[in-house]
Amino acid sequence: MAKLAGLVLGLALLASPVLASPATGEPIKIGDITSYSKITEYIVPYQNAVRLAVDEINETGGINGRPLDLISIDSKGDPAAGVKAAEDLVAREKVSVLLDCNVSNATMAISGWAKQNHIPLINSCATADTIMWDNGHDYIFRTAAGSYMWVSAAIEEAVKQYGDKIKGKRWAVVAPSYESGRAAVKMAKYSAEKLGLNAEWVVEQWPALGKLEAGPTVAALQHAQPDVLFIYLFSSDLAKIVREGNKRGLFKDRIIISPIAGWPESLDMLGKETPSGWFTVGFPVDDIKDEGFVKFRQAYNARFKDRMKFYALSGYSAVQAVAKTLRQAGASDPVKIREALEQLSFPTPFGEESFRKVDHTTNAPFWVGMTGVKDGKGALLNWHVEHVYDHSPPDAWILEQRAKAAEGKKDE
Repeated sequence: MAKLAGLVLGLALLASPVLASPATGEPIKIGDITSYSKITEYIVPYQNAVRLAVDEINETGGINGRPLDLISIDSKGDPAAGVKAAEDLVAREKVSVLLDCNVSNATMAISGWAKQNHIPLINSCATADTIMWDNGHDYIFRTAAGSYMWVSAAIEEAVKQYGDKIKGKRWAVVAPSYESGRAAVKMAKYSAEKLGLNAEWVVEQWPALGKLEAGPTVAALQHAQPDVLFIYLFSSDLAKIVREGNKRGLFKDRIIISPIAGWPESLDMLGKETPSGWFTVGFPVDDIKDEGFVKFRQAYNARFKDRMKFYALSGYSAVQAVAKTLRQAGASDPVKIREALEQLSFPTPFGEESFRKVDHTTNAPFWVGMTGVKDGKGALLNWHVEHVYDHSPPDAWILEQRAKAAEGKKDE
């Protein structure tokens, strides 16, 4: 217990420069909407880190002496259920700010509701950049990287290795047929064009999320005879394509770009079956040496049995942003909370962050490398750190997408 208390106390210094007694005043409620029962392996680390941050803040004085009270609702990954959760949290629980960790189509719906009702929403998980760019607005913020950043970085890694040999090639795509998959493929095509790769997109496979039929999908991909495979699959869908693809030789002598295959969630699932040499993005939790992150990892590991994974970092940072905002703006006025979020910087395990003006996204770190097996386990190899702002399109492009989306809505 003494060890845990020391770890928590040390990490709590991220949130407050002055130690204080535990908060005992009237609680400040914050709402949290997740897809817990839809994507459990991704949500549990997020929820763990959010609870850790809330407890640290409360143990060191809370928000001006008032503790945070986190109220979580499972959206089940359903857009309508997500909107209902937002309505209930605001109307019944009187929250003035929402956290969100959902599949992208649910976050898109919740974001639309937040815009209409002027409630600040922090997106900690949804990867579809259309949420922040095409459909961005004053009341949505993001503490994680999106699919464009991962896609851009993974494709650039392939270019570094293959140079001109990757130009003029035949590309095939497999991605889930929902908001995140469509956005990732859109960004892959944009990145390839921006890099002058002259890609020929020969086939696209769009399985329903969690329902990939591996045999027909692999057959269709092989039939197109691509040089490059762009694979943007999660969880069991990724495992299916790896196993069936290995069996049929799909990956042999091809360049594989799979931006989320290097996540701990994917690597733990694939284990010894993790393919070698796929260009990817991940989170090498045990190998990161930054002092602030090491303290965060130690506190997390001391409290939870579940190994830290990707969305723990963005969830923890989201709570820190909310806490600093509430200290500055108070707890009851959503407009003042939104204004404070736009202006403040807040502590994270990797230092101070803030939300940039054009899309309310932070300059979060992420790690780029290649998939492989190390010590009998799936691993992210030869990795290096990148940051969101290094892999973002120009502000003018983002604003152009937003204008197009707004014009399209007028025409509906």
